[in-house]
Amino acid sequence: MAKWIPLTALFGLVCLMVIPTPGVIGILIGSACALAIIVSAIVMMIDRLAGRLARRLERRKLRRAPKPRLGVHANSGIARKI
Repeated sequence: MAKWIPLTALFGLVCLMVIPTPGVIGILIGSACALAIIVSAIVMMIDRLAGRLARRLERRKLRRAPKPRLGVHANSGIARKI
């Protein structure tokens, strides 16, 4: 979800405070703006949690990756991968 959605909804709520809309239309506009702000905040929190979880899983994969062993020839001092 784009970051401009909560800003647009916030702008709509501020407009309702400055220029009040009477009746049902004002209630619908205000509740739609508030719902958009709440939903986008929840989605942003889920996105952050998913990013943290992805980083943790990536670190585990890097830790579990087998490290290449090096074998050394006798008296040559040259290392080679086994």
